[in-house]
Amino acid sequence: MKKLILAAAMVAVLGSGASAWFDGGLGMTTGPDGYSRTDAYLTMGGDSMWIKPALLRQDSDNLNNAFNTYSLRVGKDSSVYTVAGEVGMTPATEYSPGVDYSSVFFGGDITFSLNPSGSGKDRLAGPNSRASSGGGGGITRVDVGAGIKRTTHKVESATSDLDAAQTAFSVFAGAKIAMANLSATWTGFSYDDKSNPIFNVAPITGQSLAIIGLPAKSSVNVRLDIPSTLPMVAPYASYTTTKYNANVDDTKAYGFGAYIDLNMVGANAMYQILDDGNTKESYISLNAGLKF
Repeated sequence: MKKLILAAAMVAVLGSGASAWFDGGLGMTTGPDGYSRTDAYLTMGGDSMWIKPALLRQDSDNLNNAFNTYSLRVGKDSSVYTVAGEVGMTPATEYSPGVDYSSVFFGGDITFSLNPSGSGKDRLAGPNSRASSGGGGGITRVDVGAGIKRTTHKVESATSDLDAAQTAFSVFAGAKIAMANLSATWTGFSYDDKSNPIFNVAPITGQSLAIIGLPAKSSVNVRLDIPSTLPMVAPYASYTTTKYNANVDDTKAYGFGAYIDLNMVGANAMYQILDDGNTKESYISLNAGLKF
């Protein structure tokens, strides 16, 4: 059934226009305690519609088994806006002896370009953002948007079952200012029952580590890209701070990296420091992609 739905969506998207395009990539992140994260995606589009199946896999020395999160995004682009919807799931996984975690989620988002330039495939902020090149004098482009995502978490064991629903609401904005791209995202999290702890495996915008055994309250990510510093190389810096619905310190993540753009082939390398108030941990991410 899943294969039939995916095939039907691909036919609908690719049949929406004569000009087909593809954008795929694979990323790897490593960190302390044997943490590893794999991100794989393939975006297929027509003149305006696109579909993006993706896999997020996470493992650690602290887990019995790795988490696999499957998602599917479908969107529509124009010069003025991008609108997208998303569904996904993490199948039941025995992450601790006798304890299973699973989740299902769905959501949507929209991004507007207040003074559009270029295509809809290079938004400056939000879930549809990506590295972009070029600059200009003054403020040459501004993108704004919002998104919402609903996730139901489930933890099952021989002695108890826990279902808890989480809603994440995000607002974001990005601007091309002279030779730089500046973007920011704020995400607020709410829960149907704040007294229930939730083992949250969902990524937080701007943070390499996705597995956090604490319910998030809010997060802020600020990012600066400088596309035209060197030919084909775009360095960037990122800062993320996250608050939690628990009596713990905020986490802060400092990221430094660079994109390499060779037209059809691209690569991204990032070094990130995650500070939880007691320890500082380092994460290294490498990503490569192909587009045509």
